Amino acid sequence: MDVLLSLVIAAVLTAAFRVPLVRWPGACYAVAIIVVVAFLGGALPAGIERGMLPLLRRCTLPYGLFVIVMYIGVLPSGSRLRTCLKPVRGPLSIVASLLVLAHVGSYVQVYLGVALSGFVTAAAPTATSLIIACVLVILLAVLAVTSLQSVRRHMHGGSWKRLQRLAYPFFILVSVHASVLLFPSAATGSGSLLAISFYTGIALLYGVLRVGRWLSGRSGEPKASRAVTASSKL
Repeated sequence: MDVLLSLVIAAVLTAAFRVPLVRWPGACYAVAIIVVVAFLGGALPAGIERGMLPLLRRCTLPYGLFVIVMYIGVLPSGSRLRTCLKPVRGPLSIVASLLVLAHVGSYVQVYLGVALSGFVTAAAPTATSLIIACVLVILLAVLAVTSLQSVRRHMHGGSWKRLQRLAYPFFILVSVHASVLLFPSAATGSGSLLAISFYTGIALLYGVLRVGRWLSGRSGEPKASRAVTASSKL
């Protein structure tokens, strides 16, 4: 399955480029842009382009990178894996956002035609996916821009955190967008049903882990406050 393969590739790329993402993020962004331009411009060798087709045009590779970015946030505090990967969350999310442009560029003509026709000839899944896609592009632009260190440094910490919480609805809508597009073919009993289950399962598991982490933090607050009170009495 393309989604599972992309998740594995995303994990390998994250591990391989962890240091460059932290030390030279600008170079990594430039490479991502070059890949997108070459892909959309048909400048890649035929064999490479065929291999990249499901990864970029169907946006499964950027999705895999976003999964890693989101799941880093629910890793146990103080764990070695979280400590190792947390510094790459911002740069990795920007790289994933740039690679999404290959997906947008591949389908922009189709969706533009649907929008200009007033959705008259569009099937319900296509129209729905277009509306969701527009929301996703707006959310992604906000998240990507505010993930840049040059922008983040000029923002108040509280404001930045509130904006970054848009990642939660973004991640959910990505799964909904993919599921809506796959639903017509899933109804025929094809492998699309498995892909929908995969997207849904990843989103639900993340939701469970996120809620668990929030509850864990809430339960730790009284202990922390009691420790502060006790120390103040000494």
